[in-house]
Amino acid sequence: MYIVPLADAHRHGAGKWTRDQRRVFANHLENLLVVDDSANQSKSDQAPQEWLPPRKDYWCEYDKRWQRIKDKYRLWYRSPELKTLGSLAATCR
Repeated sequence: MYIVPLADAHRHGAGKWTRDQRRVFANHLENLLVVDDSANQSKSDQAPQEWLPPRKDYWCEYDKRWQRIKDKYRLWYRSPELKTLGSLAATCR
């Protein structure tokens, strides 16, 4: 499963990338998470305001990884996404 799904990245800046840039993003290990098929299907291409991991004890790590990946690749954030990420971060302190 991708932390930041390819479709989300495409909608938020990656649509202008070269094929090589997209390949690097798709193979970035920090953006990949081993999960079972049902978790992968339930997440699909959803952002944090639409889907969070079923294990609440992983929410802080998920929040941090989402932001590191989005920032590293200079992908845009939407307002509802930022609101959810802020709420998640507030519970991690």
